[in-house]
Amino acid sequence: MKKYTLGFSSTLLAAVFLFATVQAASALTLNFTNTSPITINSVGPATPYPVTINVSGLSGSITDLNVVLNGLSHQFISDVGVLLVAPGGQSVVLFDGVGGATSIPVGNPVTLTLDDQASASLSCSSAIASGTFKPTNCIVGDVFPPPAPGLPYGALLSGFNGTNPNGQWRLFINDFVAPFGGSVASGFGLQVTIVPEPASLFLVALGFFMVVAWQKRREVY
Repeated sequence: MKKYTLGFSSTLLAAVFLFATVQAASALTLNFTNTSPITINSVGPATPYPVTINVSGLSGSITDLNVVLNGLSHQFISDVGVLLVAPGGQSVVLFDGVGGATSIPVGNPVTLTLDDQASASLSCSSAIASGTFKPTNCIVGDVFPPPAPGLPYGALLSGFNGTNPNGQWRLFINDFVAPFGGSVASGFGLQVTIVPEPASLFLVALGFFMVVAWQKRREVY
Protein backbone atom coordinates (compact mmCIF):
# COMPACT_ATOMS: atom_id res chain seq x y z
CA MET A 1 0.00 0.00 0.00
CA LYS A 2 2.87 2.39 0.77
CA LYS A 3 4.35 1.85 -2.68
CA TYR A 4 0.99 2.65 -4.30
CA THR A 5 0.57 5.78 -2.14
CA LEU A 6 3.98 7.08 -3.15
CA GLY A 7 3.24 6.35 -6.78
CA PHE A 8 -0.13 8.03 -6.55
CA SER A 9 1.43 11.15 -4.94
CA SER A 10 4.10 11.43 -7.62
CA THR A 11 1.43 11.06 -10.27
CA LEU A 12 -0.62 13.84 -8.67
CA LEU A 13 2.47 16.06 -8.61
CA ALA A 14 3.10 15.33 -12.29
CA ALA A 15 -0.50 16.17 -13.16
CA VAL A 16 -0.34 19.47 -11.27
CA PHE A 17 2.93 20.33 -13.01
CA LEU A 18 1.43 19.54 -16.41
CA PHE A 19 -1.65 21.63 -15.69
CA ALA A 20 0.49 24.61 -14.61
CA THR A 21 2.65 24.24 -17.71
CA VAL A 22 -0.36 24.12 -20.02
CA GLN A 23 -1.85 27.16 -18.28
CA ALA A 24 1.39 29.14 -18.71
CA ALA A 25 1.67 28.27 -22.39
CA SER A 26 -1.99 28.52 -23.22
CA ALA A 27 -2.09 31.81 -25.15
CA LEU A 28 -2.54 31.13 -28.85
CA THR A 29 -2.12 33.55 -31.76
CA LEU A 30 -3.90 32.59 -34.97
CA ASN A 31 -3.85 34.31 -38.36
CA PHE A 32 -6.92 34.72 -40.57
CA THR A 33 -6.71 36.34 -44.00
CA ASN A 34 -8.77 37.48 -46.94
CA THR A 35 -6.30 38.03 -49.79
CA SER A 36 -8.86 39.34 -52.28
CA PRO A 37 -7.88 42.78 -53.65
CA ILE A 38 -9.80 45.84 -52.50
CA THR A 39 -10.38 48.76 -54.86
CA ILE A 40 -10.47 52.15 -53.14
CA ASN A 41 -12.74 54.15 -55.41
CA SER A 42 -12.11 57.84 -56.11
CA VAL A 43 -14.84 58.78 -53.63
CA GLY A 44 -17.18 56.78 -51.40
CA PRO A 45 -17.13 53.12 -50.35
CA ALA A 46 -14.44 50.75 -51.58
CA THR A 47 -15.20 47.66 -53.64
CA PRO A 48 -16.10 45.39 -51.92
CA TYR A 49 -17.65 47.19 -48.95
CA PRO A 50 -17.24 45.62 -46.48
CA VAL A 51 -14.47 43.07 -46.91
CA THR A 52 -15.03 40.14 -44.55
CA ILE A 53 -13.18 37.42 -42.67
CA ASN A 54 -15.11 34.62 -40.99
CA VAL A 55 -13.56 33.24 -37.80
CA SER A 56 -14.83 30.00 -36.28
CA GLY A 57 -13.87 27.20 -33.92
CA LEU A 58 -12.07 29.31 -31.28
CA SER A 59 -12.89 28.49 -27.65
CA GLY A 60 -11.57 31.51 -25.75
CA SER A 61 -11.93 35.27 -25.54
CA ILE A 62 -9.66 37.73 -27.33
CA THR A 63 -6.67 38.99 -25.34
CA ASP A 64 -4.98 40.84 -28.22
CA LEU A 65 -5.84 41.63 -31.83
CA ASN A 66 -3.79 43.15 -34.66
CA VAL A 67 -4.79 43.97 -38.24
CA VAL A 68 -2.63 43.80 -41.37
CA LEU A 69 -3.30 45.65 -44.64
CA ASN A 70 -1.30 44.13 -47.49
CA GLY A 71 -0.25 46.22 -50.48
CA LEU A 72 -1.88 49.59 -49.74
CA SER A 73 -1.51 52.34 -52.33
CA HIS A 74 -3.38 55.62 -52.87
CA GLN A 75 -2.87 58.89 -54.71
CA PHE A 76 -3.86 60.98 -51.66
CA ILE A 77 -3.95 58.73 -48.62
CA SER A 78 -5.34 61.32 -46.19
CA ASP A 79 -8.70 60.99 -47.99
CA VAL A 80 -9.06 57.41 -46.74
CA GLY A 81 -10.60 55.98 -43.58
CA VAL A 82 -10.54 52.33 -42.47
CA LEU A 83 -12.95 50.88 -39.89
CA LEU A 84 -12.91 47.36 -38.39
CA VAL A 85 -16.15 45.93 -36.97
CA ALA A 86 -16.22 42.80 -34.80
CA PRO A 87 -18.89 40.06 -34.92
CA GLY A 88 -20.37 41.55 -31.74
CA GLY A 89 -20.66 45.02 -33.28
CA GLN A 90 -17.69 46.70 -31.60
CA SER A 91 -15.87 49.05 -33.99
CA VAL A 92 -12.42 50.66 -34.17
CA VAL A 93 -11.02 53.20 -36.63
CA LEU A 94 -7.71 51.76 -37.82
CA PHE A 95 -6.77 55.02 -39.49
CA ASP A 96 -8.35 58.11 -41.01
CA GLY A 97 -6.77 61.25 -42.45
CA VAL A 98 -3.16 60.05 -42.13
CA GLY A 99 -0.28 60.88 -44.44
CA GLY A 100 -0.87 64.58 -45.07
CA ALA A 101 -0.64 65.70 -48.70
CA THR A 102 1.27 62.60 -49.82
CA SER A 103 0.67 59.58 -52.02
CA ILE A 104 1.54 55.90 -51.74
CA PRO A 105 2.48 54.94 -55.32
CA VAL A 106 0.96 51.80 -56.79
CA GLY A 107 4.49 50.76 -57.77
CA ASN A 108 5.67 51.04 -54.17
CA PRO A 109 2.76 49.93 -51.96
CA VAL A 110 3.04 49.56 -48.19
CA THR A 111 2.04 46.87 -45.75
CA LEU A 112 0.68 48.22 -42.47
CA THR A 113 0.19 46.34 -39.22
CA LEU A 114 -2.10 48.11 -36.74
CA ASP A 115 -1.17 47.15 -33.19
CA ASP A 116 -1.93 48.90 -29.89
CA GLN A 117 1.53 47.90 -28.64
CA ALA A 118 3.38 49.61 -31.50
CA SER A 119 5.90 52.27 -30.53
CA ALA A 120 4.47 54.98 -32.82
CA SER A 121 1.29 56.17 -34.49
CA LEU A 122 0.89 56.86 -38.20
CA SER A 123 1.78 60.43 -39.14
CA CYS A 124 -1.05 62.89 -39.74
CA SER A 125 1.21 65.12 -41.84
CA SER A 126 3.99 63.15 -43.53
CA ALA A 127 4.46 60.15 -45.81
CA ILE A 128 3.42 56.64 -44.77
CA ALA A 129 5.89 53.74 -44.92
CA SER A 130 5.50 50.02 -44.24
CA GLY A 131 5.64 49.07 -40.59
CA THR A 132 3.72 48.52 -37.36
CA PHE A 133 1.73 51.42 -35.93
CA LYS A 134 -0.94 52.24 -33.38
CA PRO A 135 -4.45 52.88 -34.75
CA THR A 136 -4.48 56.55 -35.73
CA ASN A 137 -7.51 58.78 -36.28
CA CYS A 138 -6.51 62.26 -37.47
CA ILE A 139 -10.07 63.31 -38.42
CA VAL A 140 -12.34 62.42 -35.52
CA GLY A 141 -15.97 62.78 -36.57
CA ASP A 142 -15.92 61.18 -40.02
CA VAL A 143 -18.91 58.84 -40.40
CA PHE A 144 -18.58 55.73 -42.56
CA PRO A 145 -21.47 55.12 -44.97
CA PRO A 146 -23.94 52.28 -44.25
CA PRO A 147 -23.89 49.35 -43.78
CA ALA A 148 -21.02 50.43 -41.51
CA PRO A 149 -22.20 51.37 -38.02
CA GLY A 150 -22.45 55.01 -37.01
CA LEU A 151 -20.60 56.94 -34.33
CA PRO A 152 -19.09 56.53 -31.82
CA TYR A 153 -16.10 54.47 -32.98
CA GLY A 154 -13.38 53.05 -30.78
CA ALA A 155 -9.80 54.25 -30.96
CA LEU A 156 -7.92 51.18 -29.67
CA LEU A 157 -7.91 47.54 -30.72
CA SER A 158 -8.03 46.62 -27.03
CA GLY A 159 -11.73 47.46 -27.34
CA PHE A 160 -12.08 43.94 -28.75
CA ASN A 161 -10.40 42.28 -25.75
CA GLY A 162 -12.61 39.96 -23.77
CA THR A 163 -15.02 39.44 -26.67
CA ASN A 164 -15.84 36.31 -28.66
CA PRO A 165 -13.68 36.16 -31.81
CA ASN A 166 -16.02 33.82 -33.68
CA GLY A 167 -18.21 35.20 -36.45
CA GLN A 168 -17.88 37.67 -39.30
CA TRP A 169 -15.31 40.47 -39.05
CA ARG A 170 -15.99 43.38 -41.42
CA LEU A 171 -13.49 45.89 -42.80
CA PHE A 172 -14.95 49.12 -44.19
CA ILE A 173 -12.73 51.37 -46.34
CA ASN A 174 -14.09 54.71 -47.48
CA ASP A 175 -12.61 57.55 -49.54
CA PHE A 176 -14.12 60.70 -48.09
CA VAL A 177 -12.88 63.19 -50.75
CA ALA A 178 -12.74 63.03 -54.59
CA PRO A 179 -11.01 62.58 -57.00
CA PHE A 180 -8.13 60.19 -56.15
CA GLY A 181 -8.25 56.42 -55.68
CA GLY A 182 -6.10 53.46 -54.73
CA SER A 183 -6.19 49.83 -53.61
CA VAL A 184 -5.24 47.22 -51.05
CA ALA A 185 -3.79 44.79 -53.55
CA SER A 186 -3.50 41.69 -51.34
CA GLY A 187 -6.36 42.19 -48.90
CA PHE A 188 -6.18 42.16 -45.11
CA GLY A 189 -5.56 39.84 -42.20
CA LEU A 190 -6.32 39.43 -38.50
CA GLN A 191 -3.83 38.28 -35.86
CA VAL A 192 -6.04 36.99 -33.05
CA THR A 193 -4.61 36.04 -29.65
CA ILE A 194 -6.85 34.05 -27.30
CA VAL A 195 -6.58 32.05 -24.10
CA PRO A 196 -8.48 28.75 -24.43
CA GLU A 197 -11.24 28.07 -21.93
CA PRO A 198 -9.80 26.78 -18.60
CA ALA A 199 -12.17 23.80 -18.62
CA SER A 200 -10.53 22.31 -21.70
CA LEU A 201 -7.07 22.69 -20.15
CA PHE A 202 -8.25 21.04 -16.94
CA LEU A 203 -9.57 18.07 -18.89
CA VAL A 204 -6.19 17.60 -20.55
CA ALA A 205 -4.43 17.54 -17.17
CA LEU A 206 -7.09 15.32 -15.60
CA GLY A 207 -6.90 12.84 -18.47
CA PHE A 208 -3.13 12.61 -18.10
CA PHE A 209 -3.49 12.13 -14.36
CA MET A 210 -6.01 9.30 -14.72
CA VAL A 211 -3.93 7.41 -17.29
CA VAL A 212 -0.71 7.59 -15.25
CA ALA A 213 -2.54 6.65 -12.03
CA TRP A 214 -4.01 3.58 -13.73
CA GLN A 215 -0.58 2.53 -14.97
CA LYS A 216 0.91 2.93 -11.49
CA ARG A 217 -1.82 0.82 -9.98
CA ARG A 218 -1.16 -1.97 -12.50
CA GLU A 219 2.52 -1.92 -11.51
CA VAL A 220 1.61 -2.41 -7.86
CA TYR A 221 -0.83 -5.26 -8.39
